[in-house]
Amino acid sequence: MRRTLAGSLLLLTAVAGCGADTEQNASGSKELEVLYKVEPTWPHLEKMLTDAKKQYEAAHSGVTIKLTPVQGNNEAYYTKLALLNRSPDSAPDVYLHDTFQVNADVAAGKLAPLDDYLAKWPDWKEQFPDSVKQAAKGSDGKIYGVPISTDTRGLWYHKDVFAKAGLPVPWEPKTWNDVLTAARTIKQKLPGVLPFTMYSTKIHGEASTMQGFEMLLYGTPEGTLYDEAQKKWVAGGKQFTDSLTFVNTIYREELGPKQADAHNAKLADKVNYEWFPNAKLGIALDGAWTASAWKPTSTKPWAEWKDKMGWTAMPTQNGEEPGSVSMSGGWVMAMSSYAKNKQEAWDFIAVATNKENSLTYALGSGDLAPRKDVAADPKYTGDNPSVKFFTDLAAVTHYRPAFEEYPKVSAQVQEALEAVTTGSKTPEEATADYAKALPTAVGGPDKVLAK
Repeated sequence: MRRTLAGSLLLLTAVAGCGADTEQNASGSKELEVLYKVEPTWPHLEKMLTDAKKQYEAAHSGVTIKLTPVQGNNEAYYTKLALLNRSPDSAPDVYLHDTFQVNADVAAGKLAPLDDYLAKWPDWKEQFPDSVKQAAKGSDGKIYGVPISTDTRGLWYHKDVFAKAGLPVPWEPKTWNDVLTAARTIKQKLPGVLPFTMYSTKIHGEASTMQGFEMLLYGTPEGTLYDEAQKKWVAGGKQFTDSLTFVNTIYREELGPKQADAHNAKLADKVNYEWFPNAKLGIALDGAWTASAWKPTSTKPWAEWKDKMGWTAMPTQNGEEPGSVSMSGGWVMAMSSYAKNKQEAWDFIAVATNKENSLTYALGSGDLAPRKDVAADPKYTGDNPSVKFFTDLAAVTHYRPAFEEYPKVSAQVQEALEAVTTGSKTPEEATADYAKALPTAVGGPDKVLAK
């Protein structure tokens, strides 16, 4: 499985002939720059791209792949990519891209559509489900990236903590109140154990918006950031306030992390490498990839996690149908509109996202596989007992509004979340401020639906 160069050569033959500018440098060779993010505890994409580089260069004499890592979390990566993309001279040819930012870059003319290449790549039709293909679809209907991952979100809980607190295992909360009741019970019965954690401050960026706030909002009756029927952004309302009220309860009742931890960029490391392995945390609202922190190849393996950890769906507010809620996103490999050697850039994307390399990434990262053949591979399905559960959450999942205004809307959500987390504003005040700021974020009051 690990290095099928012949398969890569066949794949490259299949995608050849799409036509592109093939400008060469003075030596007659070509160089493609690939930008991606890496953290000490998250080396999985680097492993995949290093393998892809070797495969690609072996099949493409005269073409060199320059891998450019950006050290830091998602927010550091977004910032670096935005700076580089300001100029054709500094923009990378191919880059990792978070799906929520695709439409903003499409509108800015930063991304190249891939439809002509995809039409000649059999894998796109045969291995990528239609729902996954939507991840990098622009508002113009064109595709601007090939998915390397997808995901869902739910609740992780420590079985020993629950047992010691007298809580049921397995745990299947039906309402938000069930979640709060469990957290309150842990606080009462087990001093020194953190009952609940979630992302809710600006330093965590989209993690706070998506697996924090939106996991709540989309579990309320008709809760949404964007009204599809009226094509307008929703200015607050009861659902928005109720979601902030849940967060307010977590922090005002001291059921969540201390303020220093809530504002710590390394909160995920504390959760996964300290608190859960040491039975110092009861519940975490987080993603399908969490178990990757405990693999044998991790920086801090935790072999007992399969016995000690449980996972369950985040319930809707009051048990409304369908009973649970999830949010899905993911990352894609995208091509810059500034890339001079577009055919070569596409060929690299195709190699990087083939079955072999996609499996390497999925096994390391714990993200859900976007390819059908990877999802069916015994190496993928047999290593992680939580993977089927999180895959099945796709039945109740939601996606962020895929519009160019979304990043600005997300920033305003984070302002409201942090204000409630710190206690500087009540949920009602934070909702009102969000409603006031929304028209500016989305381009005018005519694009806002008052609630």
